[in-house]
Amino acid sequence: MNEEIITSKDNAKVKRAYSFKDGKGDFFLVEGFHLCEMALKSHDATEIFSINPYSCLLPHYLVSEEIIKKLATSKNPEGIVAICQKKKTKPLTSDRILFLDGVSDPGNIGTLLRGALAFGFKDVVIASGATPYSSRALLASQGAIFGLNVIESKDPLSILNSLHTSGYFLLGTDLKSSVPLSTMNLDNETKLCLILGNEARGVSHDVLAKMDASVRIEMGGIDSLNVAMAGSILMYKYQKLPLNK
Repeated sequence: MNEEIITSKDNAKVKRAYSFKDGKGDFFLVEGFHLCEMALKSHDATEIFSINPYSCLLPHYLVSEEIIKKLATSKNPEGIVAICQKKKTKPLTSDRILFLDGVSDPGNIGTLLRGALAFGFKDVVIASGATPYSSRALLASQGAIFGLNVIESKDPLSILNSLHTSGYFLLGTDLKSSVPLSTMNLDNETKLCLILGNEARGVSHDVLAKMDASVRIEMGGIDSLNVAMAGSILMYKYQKLPLNK
């Protein structure tokens, strides 16, 4: 496909791309060769902006470094940005579901998505909190979002009710009335929904009331872990093999 040269930051195509930077609509931006290549591979990319020629079948715009810096977030962008369209969400059907209740830091969201893909939690529900499509979340996820079914829900309790009815064991994190991770055996539970809460407040009271059990990670020398670290430990513990099916 022929490359169109754009030189002005005020170009309509550049302005349109910039409007997707917050990731709150139907489209979002990714930057850097790794994320752009993953977006192309998953067929989520729709347009490419780059400083140098780039071989692809999508609409491709050759732009200045100034335009790339406008569209990118990192201090030293690699020189390529892609517009991506959000996937249509699918029903929650996998045996391992990650449920994020008000996780507010984009870096934590991205790290948890990366762990979810690594440990077989292919469905992710995000109830309030940070969007997984912000630049920080996307960079932290290293493109994991392109391999997951991510649902941003405004009615999380109905989702939990539906999962419970469908036979999922709802396991969350809570420091009170919780069971140590070393003694929480879920070998008989074929379907699991792992619930993680807000960095400061933890799991909300309404969601806490829906859980079948709560777990805590035993530790020494410090009294708590970052939610992304704790979530990764729990997903590793309760992953279901084989992962590459």
